[in-house]
Amino acid sequence: MNTYDKLIELTAEVLQRPVEEIRPDLSMDEQGVDSLDVVEVLMAIEDRLGIYVPDSAVVEMRTLADLAAWLEEHQ
Repeated sequence: MNTYDKLIELTAEVLQRPVEEIRPDLSMDEQGVDSLDVVEVLMAIEDRLGIYVPDSAVVEMRTLADLAAWLEEHQ
């Protein structure tokens, strides 16, 4: 499973939604994801994937696709 798929699966788990409902091309706001949800997703990424995402990088990300691209670059 690639990083993109892992991120979608992890996000679905954290948000307690089916994977099919996670739209990586939409902004977090458009998906009803609030800032606390984002923090939970980032903590899960660090915990399960072993990748720390700095706050400065998160500010620039609007979608899960942006986050997936960043993770691919920094693995």
